[in-house]
Amino acid sequence: MAPVTEFVQSTLKPGASIDAIHKAFEKVKAATGNQVVRASPLHDNPEQFRLFIDWDSIDSHLAFRASDAYQAFMAEIVPHAAAPAVVVHLELTPFPPTVLDKSPVTEIFQMYFEPTADEAKNLDAAKHVAAELTAAGFAGATGLSAVGWTVEKDIDYKGEPTRVLAALIGWESVEAHHAAIETDSFKKITSYFQTGTEGIKGFDMSYVSPKPI
Repeated sequence: MAPVTEFVQSTLKPGASIDAIHKAFEKVKAATGNQVVRASPLHDNPEQFRLFIDWDSIDSHLAFRASDAYQAFMAEIVPHAAAPAVVVHLELTPFPPTVLDKSPVTEIFQMYFEPTADEAKNLDAAKHVAAELTAAGFAGATGLSAVGWTVEKDIDYKGEPTRVLAALIGWESVEAHHAAIETDSFKKITSYFQTGTEGIKGFDMSYVSPKPI
């Protein structure tokens, strides 16, 4: 089985802090097959937080979810969460996704596709754009990236089942990315998402600064 990055999208209750639940993640870190647990609030909404948890395989994560340790973990987490989390598994290249560890800011660009969309064609397009962006020499770009599909093909997007193709791009700051977006070079490179993909339903973007727990 291929290694995966568990990607958790969750919302904290008002006044709650992810720091308060760090200790609970010791149970995840102790699980067989776990490699690292990273956490970050969103830059533009601290009540939204993201987890990036590397596993040696999806089977290891599923085994943990079937364990008593997982039930104890959830018992500590749920009181701080405003709603059930969205959990998916990303098959990222490269793995591990060092962009999350070595970039001050990582742009998380999620593209939502029809579940039957051409997997290889769309993945190649995303890899092409990520490679072009990291090689273009934009001021404030770290030159690091990772790209991959979710294992899941039933992710809700505006009431429809989709599969997510994620591109993680490293930046020195959010402002550096904003400045790059305004350049003709950036617009030319990212226009390939329109011409090189098919079956896309929509996309969203966020910024994180993950730290290992």
